[in-house]
Amino acid sequence: MDEILKIRARNLRAKVCSGEIKSVEIIKACFKRIKEVDSKVKAFLKLDEERSLKQAAQTDDKIKTGAECGSLEGIPIGIKDNIMIKGESMTSASKYLENYISPYNAAVIEKLKEAGAVFVGRTNMDEFAMGGSTEASAYQKTANPWNIERIPGGSSGGSASAVSSGMVPFALGSDTGGSIRQPAGFCGIVGYKPSYGLISRYGVCALASSFDQIGVLSKDVKDAALLTSVIAGEDYRDPVCCPGERIDYTSGIDNPDILKTVKIGIPKQLLDYKMDGEISECFSKAVNKLELEGATIAEIDIAAYKYVLALYKVIMCAEVSANIATFDGIRYGHRSSSGRNLNDEYAKSRAESLGYEVKKRILFGTYVLGAKNYYRCYHQAQKVRTLLINQINEAYKKCDFIFSPATLQMPVKFGETLSEECDIFVTAANLAGLPGITVPCSFVSSGMPMGVHFMGSRFSDAKLFQIANAFERISGFDLNKYPVL
Repeated sequence: MDEILKIRARNLRAKVCSGEIKSVEIIKACFKRIKEVDSKVKAFLKLDEERSLKQAAQTDDKIKTGAECGSLEGIPIGIKDNIMIKGESMTSASKYLENYISPYNAAVIEKLKEAGAVFVGRTNMDEFAMGGSTEASAYQKTANPWNIERIPGGSSGGSASAVSSGMVPFALGSDTGGSIRQPAGFCGIVGYKPSYGLISRYGVCALASSFDQIGVLSKDVKDAALLTSVIAGEDYRDPVCCPGERIDYTSGIDNPDILKTVKIGIPKQLLDYKMDGEISECFSKAVNKLELEGATIAEIDIAAYKYVLALYKVIMCAEVSANIATFDGIRYGHRSSSGRNLNDEYAKSRAESLGYEVKKRILFGTYVLGAKNYYRCYHQAQKVRTLLINQINEAYKKCDFIFSPATLQMPVKFGETLSEECDIFVTAANLAGLPGITVPCSFVSSGMPMGVHFMGSRFSDAKLFQIANAFERISGFDLNKYPVL
């Protein structure tokens, strides 16, 4: 593996801006690595080496003139294939959008361009982000770089595998129920989901609007903080995006006393769910390390965790049904050539182009929104969601962060099924609109990595980066280790 690719993004940016390394060299190294390993991993759906090299050359020319460098000047990044880039295809890994060309840039893309980032390619995902393994893509299955017979998690599995295998230093993903943080845990990298409303969703293909957030996958916490500093901030085009000044999340991230000043809450409900033995053992060691560094450990009780899976299914599928209603074969996307009338056109266009998982969620969502079921299912779920949020907020009176394993199960082989409870503690963050971050913790006996998850109160993102960075420092996990492919 090229030594350039082992340099962290923030350090690469400094070397590019000083003229020590040319951006073109970095991009060439990225594509060399992609050509070496992506035939096995299948992280990317689309690549454009010529365009990327042209962007990099423009950066190098800019540096020669002495112009001011952007925050990500000349740094390569992978983009999940549900985020719009003007003039380029965006398929959301679905046959329905196979020929769709984005008419505008997503808000995060605008900010990345302004910062000088170089777009390497589109990363694979579960179709319309509906799945937890990246097996539901209409085009290809992405493999876990640490064991290509196993899943990388999902739906942002392409972004996670691209970063984990060293093809790009970081990537964007979307997180609706753990879709960044679960694959980050499976692939041994950092995965961050912001507080709801911190990062604009404008230009992102919607799954479930009250859950969706754009987030970051990177090799370490500081790079995640750097990328978040660029893409976060208000946007009038997203009605839930909160106003406020941009924050530099890298500032103060090396707080040496952070662990001595925080209380870490461990949910007693962890004992209610089946957990892989090695995950349980590694998590216990992680708790002990935090305590030895001065953190106060407190047991917390959030009884409503038992409703998380049901709440997520009902509300998410209801919102899927509403959001996918625009996919009718008329305005854009796949249109059946055999429709006999309007309703037949709708039905056949969807039947021919949407995958099983998407159809299943549309049907269930339509069912819970039906006249007979709305109050019994959807309305009741929203009431219980409020109960969960209230209990989590009450728990924060006893602690600053809630700590758990990122997943309760190690990644399975292709074709095998993950436990429904695997992601329960990361999914809770989406239901409550809270920030969460997965940090690699340890390698288990099989050589696969496992991660832990910190969840903070709403808009505690800056402090969340500090605590995650502190844990990364004491975890003992080798951040410079890459899978052999």
